[in-house]
Amino acid sequence: MGEVYRAHDPAIDRLVAIKIVRPELVGGSGGEQLLERFRREARAAGRRFHPNIVAIWDFGDDHGMPFLVMELVEGQSLDRVIKSSGTLPPGRSVAIITQVLNALGFAHEIGIVHRDIKPSNIMILADDRVKVADFGIARLEASEFTIVGDLLGTPAYMAPEQLSGGPIDHRTDLFAAGVILFEMLTGVKPFRGKSITEIMSFMEKRGPEDIRALNPAVPEALKRVIDKSLAFDPAQRYADATAFSKAVAEALPAVPSQPRLQGAAISETKTRVADAAQNTISEAAFSAELLQEIERDLATFIGPMASIALRRTARQSSDVLALYEALSTQVADPKCRAEFLAKGRQRAAAGLGRTRAPPLQASAKSVEQRLDYSVRSPNPASIVAIESDLTRYIGPIARILIQRELQRFESVAKLCLVLATHIPDERERTAFLNAHGAE
Repeated sequence: MGEVYRAHDPAIDRLVAIKIVRPELVGGSGGEQLLERFRREARAAGRRFHPNIVAIWDFGDDHGMPFLVMELVEGQSLDRVIKSSGTLPPGRSVAIITQVLNALGFAHEIGIVHRDIKPSNIMILADDRVKVADFGIARLEASEFTIVGDLLGTPAYMAPEQLSGGPIDHRTDLFAAGVILFEMLTGVKPFRGKSITEIMSFMEKRGPEDIRALNPAVPEALKRVIDKSLAFDPAQRYADATAFSKAVAEALPAVPSQPRLQGAAISETKTRVADAAQNTISEAAFSAELLQEIERDLATFIGPMASIALRRTARQSSDVLALYEALSTQVADPKCRAEFLAKGRQRAAAGLGRTRAPPLQASAKSVEQRLDYSVRSPNPASIVAIESDLTRYIGPIARILIQRELQRFESVAKLCLVLATHIPDERERTAFLNAHGAE
């Protein structure tokens, strides 16, 4: 469909990925239809954020050449991982597909069917977190825009209804996920034929190859799950991504739902927190409610960048007035800066400041012990669900907030109560708390 470039955004000073449509596609017949799909990708994928979906930051048109500005993902595509490994262990395969299903479930809830789920569209980060990319041919179920009988997608991962040019829905994506899970576990695809006609015949009459004959390490329960996901009739497959994900988890219950909370990722986090022990203590000197009020004050003048500026500056300030003075350097207009500082003086005069005296010193060992408790105590699946929901309301910063609050973890309910303070809309805040049993 296009080419992707590594680029630099000078306005925010960050690396991004820019995708453009291939010129020969735009210029030929059907170019307008392709451009419409491209625009729809920007609208659909940019609506909401999810930790397992590559974020869309911007969309534009340069002399008739449309482009997307996307989150830059540092990692390998799943097809490269499979090619280099041959087969993946059942535990790792399930952990990867669970995150793919998390992404698909989120997209399906807002009416988006990906239609081209395949290993090359699944990025694997260094800690095995997953990012699903390229919603470029995503189809909005509510849209009237359609091309009858138009085959979109990669044949090896396409469901029979998609191969035949028939109507598709979210279960088409789930079929592709089943193919990918099969391939991760065996190194081959479940339906191998010399032509699409032969593959279709296998799908309808024979079903997938015997996965346990190809890899005896696959449990019988997991085989049954995969067979169901690859049913010829969509009605015989899982009703939605959540049901599929639950069945996979039950078939291999020992696998953690989110690998980034395990192993090397925990060790890396311990090191980072131990090195920043004193910064964490300084930031903890302010209550979450007060930080939220300060962020709102600053956002009045500099917009969404207030969150980032506050997070950096709070670690280096010991009282409210000093924090406002440090943050005022972000406000360019002298009159606006004076107004911002006046708010700070009002809060300082009201006695708002340190909520508790920090300890005089905190060793790396004590911080590490506290982090151990915070990581071990919550169920990893609960943290995944909390991050996914919070990201819907406040964007990618959700992950940073959760990592910070896990250091002070007492219970899931208290964790959610603290996180909810960052959701400005009262109805959304209540829905978030209700969803996680904290209200």
